Amino acid sequence: MSNEIDKAECPFSGHGEELVNVKFFRGRRDDIITVDEIHEQFRSAKMQHRQRTATISKQAPVSDHPVMDMREFVAAL
Repeated sequence: MSNEIDKAECPFSGHGEELVNVKFFRGRRDDIITVDEIHEQFRSAKMQHRQRTATISKQAPVSDHPVMDMREFVAAL
């Protein structure tokens, strides 16, 4: 079996575009975030970056949800 996955390039590289690290945070929502909402947030982030109007924070928002140990969560499935 090949180990090509470890060596795969970013699918967006080589197109002359600048790569931007974008993170999406759930905020206070508990419902399912739709694909359309993710696309709209991405479009908004892209436009803010291009227009240099993005508010850049050094710290991620803090969730009201309790901290969860993913090992325990997965083990309970």
